[in-house]
Amino acid sequence: MADISFADVKVHNEVEFCTITDLNVKKQLERLFLDERISYYEKWDDISFFKRVFAGGEKSKCTLCINEMQRDKAEEILEAHPDLKAGIEMINKKVERTFF
Repeated sequence: MADISFADVKVHNEVEFCTITDLNVKKQLERLFLDERISYYEKWDDISFFKRVFAGGEKSKCTLCINEMQRDKAEEILEAHPDLKAGIEMINKKVERTFF
């Protein structure tokens, strides 16, 4: 029996799906993703204290990244819940950073 080597396999199929600044919208979208078994991870872009104070109260941004094969299902969820679209900025681009 031949050994399987995963050392040469590169799996990189994550997509930056959307950016959210409203935590209530984020919680609702997370719940919908979990109900539909869509895996995701979060990337947070924290804004410095001084920028928040002096730049008009800019908020922290959360980018939800999903598997590219689950993008259609995630888009269907957003189409079924148009009330969430107001708090979401769509990105839909490949994640540029490789973690390994």
